[in-house]
Parts: sequence; structure tokens; C-alpha cells
Amino acid sequence: MGGAFDRRGAAIAAALGVSALLLGLVPASGTIARDRETGVQAIYDCAAGSVHRPVTVGFTGVHPTGGRPGQPLRTERFTVRPELTPDAVAALLPPGTAEVSGTARLAVEVAQNGASARADWAGLVAPAAATGADGLRPVFAGEVPPITLGSPGEVTLVAGELTLMLQMTPTPTPAPAPASPSGPASAPGTSQSPSLSATTQLPVPAALLELHCLPAGATGPRLAVWTVTEPSAPAPSATADTRTRKPAIQVGPAPLATVPVCPADPPAGELDPSRLPKPPPGAVEGHLGASLCVVAVGYATVHKLGSAMVVNDPHDSPGPMHLDLGKRTVSAPDYDESDSVGLLRFPDARSTFLTFGFQPTSASVSFEPEPVTVVNIRRGETFTTTIAYRQHLRIHDVRVNGVPLDVGPRCRTGPFDTVLSGAYNFLTGGVLDGEIAIPPFAGCGSRGEDLSPLFTAALSGPGNAVRIRQGQLAGAGSAPPVPELPRR
Repeated sequence: MGGAFDRRGAAIAAALGVSALLLGLVPASGTIARDRETGVQAIYDCAAGSVHRPVTVGFTGVHPTGGRPGQPLRTERFTVRPELTPDAVAALLPPGTAEVSGTARLAVEVAQNGASARADWAGLVAPAAATGADGLRPVFAGEVPPITLGSPGEVTLVAGELTLMLQMTPTPTPAPAPASPSGPASAPGTSQSPSLSATTQLPVPAALLELHCLPAGATGPRLAVWTVTEPSAPAPSATADTRTRKPAIQVGPAPLATVPVCPADPPAGELDPSRLPKPPPGAVEGHLGASLCVVAVGYATVHKLGSAMVVNDPHDSPGPMHLDLGKRTVSAPDYDESDSVGLLRFPDARSTFLTFGFQPTSASVSFEPEPVTVVNIRRGETFTTTIAYRQHLRIHDVRVNGVPLDVGPRCRTGPFDTVLSGAYNFLTGGVLDGEIAIPPFAGCGSRGEDLSPLFTAALSGPGNAVRIRQGQLAGAGSAPPVPELPRR
């Protein structure tokens, strides 16, 4: 086919992939992938002591379908659903069991490129489920730890041993009627104890039971397959010092990164008057002025793609925001307000991902923000924090399957608002939520070919949700702590 067709197809692929980089409050070094909900079932052999019974176990979860080396990837909304038949209930549980609740622990084998590691997905909790004519079907759910891969390649997750710690509540039994001094039952007209009657249900203690379940087949069920790609990275040298390499497979949270210490002098910049609330009657305005720094991390969702990305990855050189704290203060009875200016001056972000499910794409994004206005208000015991600013996003150094795609030096959006808010004290940190609208692109392309409409069609539009966790503030000469990612 002609070169124009190939070039246009590459541009579309790049446009779809670069959307992973366009929603940051701060730069993202994360990866975007189309999350996919999957469900599998397998027969397990479950044992209570020496008694064994086959149990069908279902596993569901929203799994990422791609990623890049060094980026923590996590399965969301994971559930374990054992289906105990009436025969299994009668054989494995004590007689008279009415309800069962408890926790589950699943061993997951993570395999890639001939290496493997065991992930421990513990702490899955099931609310009380009643036994009935069709048996027992508790649902265990919870957050599972992330998995980080050190190199490209296909990753397979296989379920292994399952341990269920069950708390069983027996059916209450009616209490016997109290005996009278003259016989086994009270005569008509005589009173009974107010705390015990013929309909009183005697309390019964809950019992604990541990079920050990192993896959009935040679291997457990395959939960998911991920593809990790890094097409633009050079191959590792055969003589590289293996002591400096990261683990091939890391299960659980990666260590949090560190950031530089906060400068001594406050940053330059002015508050945006349009972002400031009107002071209450009788308020007194003042000025604090102090140099502080903070780190914010989180997720952003690309509405058009239905996908989420990590924002300012806390495990990979996150950038802080430098603040002039209390550039304006407002005080009134039962009201305090602190308005601060923040500067975002972070290096370009780089990400590698898949487009169309198979096309490896990488790109860089430059963030060009105006000063941030931060408004923290206390009304009685209630705190609210709002951060707002305008910014451009510029994309460059785009590569599709390792081949450069020249988008020019001025491929960027128009200016747009980023506004996030949360009910917490800015000094201690908390979670911010908001949405952004990506405006059209302009200036994309080279040699007379305008690629801006492709980027606009693929990326621009409203309804892109952002969730950010702000860490604690740190003063001049101290490094601000890096917070963990919030729950999505």
C-alpha cells in the first residue's frame, strides 16, 4: 500500500496510545492498558481434616491486558466464589451450620520468560452467607497486591492453593421452659423469669474451620495473561552487572521513591483571583508565606478508551509541587482559609503501552502548567481543599513499534482547566477527585501533513476522571513523603 496509508495508520495508533499520558495532575510514568474483566471456574479438592470433597471455585477480576517493565500492575475487583453442594456442606461443615463468613487466601503463580514467583493474595473477606437447599455460596472479595515485571514478555497468572478460614454460626435452638417448684412446668397464672421464656433462643458460639483446597487438575486455572512491552528500550548487555538489575518478577508493593528536599525560598507566582472564594463578612485577610513541598499521586481515566493510568508513579521518580503556603490567609469566627501558590515544574514523562491490543507505542509528554492555586478552608470541624490551574499538554518523541513518528515540536492542546477537590486538611493530605476536558490538538505533524485532527478525534473530550492522593507537606530543607496510590 502507499506511504500515506501507512503513515496515517501509524498516526492513529500513536494517537490512541498517547492518550495514556494526557490526564496528569503531575507527570505520569505509568502505563495504560485496556482493563478486561474475566472469569474462570475450576474444580478444587477441599479438605477439613481427613474429609475431602470436590468444590467448584469461580474467580473473577478486572485484569490489565498490558504494561511496561517497572510499572506496578494490579488486578481490581477480585473475587473468589466457592460453590459448596449440599453434600459438601454436610461433609465439611459441622451439623446445624446456618451461616458462614470468613476470609480467603489464594496462592497465585506469576510466570514470565522462564521465571516465576508466588504472589500471596490474602485478606479476601466474605460477608455472612446462609446455607440452604442448594448448599453454600460465599463470595470473598478484596484488594490484591500489585505485580511488577522487570522485563518485556508475556505474563501468566495461575491460581494455586486456596485456604478458607470460615466462621460458622449454628442455628439457635429454643430454650426449655423453666421448671416450677411443684413440677416441670409452671402452673397457670404463675410468672416465669423475664429473661427466659419458651421462645427464647439460646446463644450459640460461632466456630472456626479451616478448609484447605488444592486444584483437582495437574495445574490450577489460568486467571489472566498480560503483555509487557518496551520496544524502544535497548537490550540488556550480557556483561551487565546482575547485582544492579531489578527482580524479574516482584510481587507486592514496590518501594516508594524519594524526592529532593524542599527549597528554602518560596516559589514565585500569583494567586488566580477567579479561584478564590468571597471572604465571609467581617473577615480579616493576612499573609503567611512559607516554602513547603508536597507529592501527589493517583490515577486518571481516559473516557474515550475506558482505561486508567497511574499519575506521578510513586515508585518511579515522582515530582513534588513547590508551594508558597498561605500567600493569602482569611480569618473569621469559626472560619479559616489559607490560599497558596504551587509550581509544577517536572521533567517529561515517558510511557510504553499497546494500541489496538497489539501495537507497541511509546511517547513523551511535556506538561506546561500555569501556577496552581490551592484553597484550604476550615469551617468548624470540616476541611475542604481545592486545587486549580490551567495547562497545555505537548506530545513528542512518538514511536510506533519502535519507528519514529514525527509530530513536530508544537503538537499540543489548547489551555484547559484542571480542578480537583477533597474533604481533608491540606496540611495532612488526603484524596482529591475531579474531571478534566481535553481540548483539541493543534500544530501536530510535519512536512505539510496535519495530524492534529487524528489526535483530537482520538483524545479530546470531557468526562476524564482523575483521583489523586496528596501526601503530607514538608518544610524547607526536608523531603516531602511520597504517598501510596489511592484506591480506584
